[in-house]
Formats: sequence, structure tokens, C-alpha cells
Amino acid sequence: MAKRILYAIPALALLLSVVYFHGLYAQLVVSAVAVLCVHEMMGAASAVGRPIRVLGYIYAALLFPAYRFAGGFGGIAILIAIGMMAVFIMLVLSGRDAIDGLLTVLPMLYPGLFFVFMLAIFCIDNADISRFLAIMAFGAAIITDSFAYFSGRLFGKHKLIPKVSPNKTVEGAFGGLFFGTCAIVVLGVTMQDYFGIGINPFWYVLLGLVLSALTQIGDLAASLVKRRFGIKDYGYIMGEHGGAMDRLDSVLFISPAVFAFYFVLVA
Repeated sequence: MAKRILYAIPALALLLSVVYFHGLYAQLVVSAVAVLCVHEMMGAASAVGRPIRVLGYIYAALLFPAYRFAGGFGGIAILIAIGMMAVFIMLVLSGRDAIDGLLTVLPMLYPGLFFVFMLAIFCIDNADISRFLAIMAFGAAIITDSFAYFSGRLFGKHKLIPKVSPNKTVEGAFGGLFFGTCAIVVLGVTMQDYFGIGINPFWYVLLGLVLSALTQIGDLAASLVKRRFGIKDYGYIMGEHGGAMDRLDSVLFISPAVFAFYFVLVA
């Protein structure tokens, strides 16, 4: 446990610096972590095939300039189209198996495309709203994961989906959902005035339910991919915590929902 805490401290410090300093610094950090996570997913996919790594790295490195300087999601759509064409061109020229192409596309979309929404949150012009959304996203993921873990340890008796994640329980899932939703409601209601937002508290209840559920689904989705590739962790950069993907799988999965919340109710 002590080692896990020590490895978590630098990651927490980086997260706090990203939220506090914000701006270009936050965008570049998110972009760098996106490249790292694509690298980890490429490595995981290598357990069952030969993804075309160079294309994945180029694609991940271009996510930030494509979004920031080429029209936002329009630029990302163009980048994805070019990336898919590049994969097919490489397959035709090299004669590699189509599975290698699919294993190259996977990291481009997951986690690559999911990182675009996190990047979009940090690219919102209003820095206060951007910080608020980042706090909600990471807060929902951290609190839901933590209470799901402790609820499962204390009360867990019924396995949730043992074929995907043998340690997760139904009781843990409900504990994470309840406390994660409560946390989002408390954070939203108490902080929204400070960050210049004023919406009906009802929407925080709905947002909390959605984010807490998606947090756990994102964790299960990442576990499903790991089981399919026959690996325990995506990487080892965080020691016993695994890789960056192992720590960010939940928040990545809820980033699109957080940005949708902003787009529909706040913008």
C-alpha cells in the first residue's frame, strides 16, 4: 500500500498543476499523456499482432494541433480520415495482415479519440469553466473508483462480471454509483457559483449518475481489452499502479459526457 501511495503522489501533483496552471501548459501535458497512452495500447496490441506503431505515434502527436489549429472536431475528423487512409496504404504496400491494420486503428480511437474530449475541455476559452469541468471529470472518476473499491472490500459478496473483472462486485458497483453521484452533486452545487456557472441542481444528480456509471463501465472496458490481449497492465510507468492507461481508463471514458454536459447546459 505504501508503494502505491508513493507512486500516486507524482500523478496527483501533475493533475493539480494541470488544473491550476491550465492554458497551453495543460493542453501540452494532456497531448503528451495521449501519446504515452497510445504507446501503451500499441504495446498491448503487440501481444496478438503487429500494429503499425509509427502511424499511431504520428496520429497521437497530431491530435493537439489538429484540434487547436485546424477547426476543433472538424480538424480531428480530417485527421482520423487521413489516419485510416494511411493505415490502408501501409497494409497494401507492405502486404501485412488486415488484423495488423485493425490493431493500429484501435489505439487511434481508444484511447486516442477519447483524449480529444479531454483536450477539448482544457481548450475551452473560459478558464474557470474549463477548470470546473476538469474537477468534475477527475473528481467523479477518483471518488467513484475509490468508493467502489472500499464498498466491494467491505460488503462485496456477489460478483459483477467475473469473466471481465473477477474482483469487482455488485455491492462495490452500487457503492461507487451512490457515493460518486453524491460527490458530483455536492461539488457542482457548492462550486458552480465560484466558477461562474448557474444551473439547476437537478442536472448534477443526472450528471453524477451518468459519470459514476460510465466511470465503472470505462474501467470494465479497459479490463476487457487487457484480458483479450492477455496482459495484466498496460504499462509500468506508475509501478504497482500499472501504466497511464490503467489510471486514466475511467476518466477517459467519461470525458465525452463531461464535454456534452458543457455543450448542452453551460455553453
